[in-house]
Amino acid sequence: MNILYLINFAGKAGTEKYVLNLMHILSERGETCHLAYNVPGQLSETISAEGFPCFRFDMSAKNALSAAKKLAGYCRANAVDVIHAQYPMENVIAILSKRFYRSVKVVYTAHLTIYQNMKWKILNRIVTPFDHRVIAVCRQGADILAANGVKKDRIRVICNGIEPSGERVYDRSFAREFGVPDETFVMSIMARYSPEKGLPFLLASLAKLRRKTQKPFVCFIAGDKGEEFGDIAVMITNSGLGDCVIQLGFRRDTDRMLKSSDLYLNTSSSEAMSFAILEAMNAGVPLVVTDVGGNPDLAVKNTVCGEAVKFGDSDAFSDAMLELMENDALRSEYSANALKKVSEEFDLRKLASDVFEAYK
Repeated sequence: MNILYLINFAGKAGTEKYVLNLMHILSERGETCHLAYNVPGQLSETISAEGFPCFRFDMSAKNALSAAKKLAGYCRANAVDVIHAQYPMENVIAILSKRFYRSVKVVYTAHLTIYQNMKWKILNRIVTPFDHRVIAVCRQGADILAANGVKKDRIRVICNGIEPSGERVYDRSFAREFGVPDETFVMSIMARYSPEKGLPFLLASLAKLRRKTQKPFVCFIAGDKGEEFGDIAVMITNSGLGDCVIQLGFRRDTDRMLKSSDLYLNTSSSEAMSFAILEAMNAGVPLVVTDVGGNPDLAVKNTVCGEAVKFGDSDAFSDAMLELMENDALRSEYSANALKKVSEEFDLRKLASDVFEAYK
């Protein structure tokens, strides 16, 4: 099968990991995978270096019809069977391309759990009946897609996945590099500095935690220096957290950070199925997360490996952190459960197989 993955910005976030994983696994199984994109980034650089066929073209909304013609031309020339679009605008362009190359199927994965405006709801009612499948990466995502006007009989829930590690490797070397003593409780979060990641909520919760315990702790924040980076730095200082919150910026060694961590945090106000949380679970790190999107599926549904707390409730969030800081036995139980859950429910190979079935 010839499969083309369509994404506007070929950067380095969770969606790009999703695409890269699928391309690697399915190409190993003998399928031919292509990448089509507009804005280059880490994903396009990686895919190109690995020898996958790539196609770059303008995907701006004002040029959607022209983009559809170019996409159809590439698909016709390369006998593409399936276009797998990653976001709403990419899906619209992919569906429009069927006007010029009718034999291609379009599958769309919704990586966001947001309620769209009326314009998009109307557009979804027009466009999505022509999708072969629409993939939601969590149960809440499927409900939101239906509310956004996506045709219900097209929706399938297929969660994100990761290659199971099978073991907890606890290594404090990363924390030591930042002068963190071994007896300090280490927490970590991987998040862009953008409003939906809830970093002000994180700081409010950490400030309350400090008032509730005398035990030393530190929290690493790993993520691109986005629009809120400077504001968060000021808030850290003003909250008196300068000695216990460390802004790392973007890191390529977050696996080492997770091995040094006693607890992983997610404070997002909106989340689909977080690869960062999956990576933490795969490292055997217990969770305290907000109860949005796929977070409860990861932390508390079926096998419990953490706590899910209402976004904005800094008292409850700090209490959840404190409980796991003080309860070694519970932390150990959640750690083992996280590894078990990844293996049983979120194995990357199963994800790839389920997605491939959606192409048929």
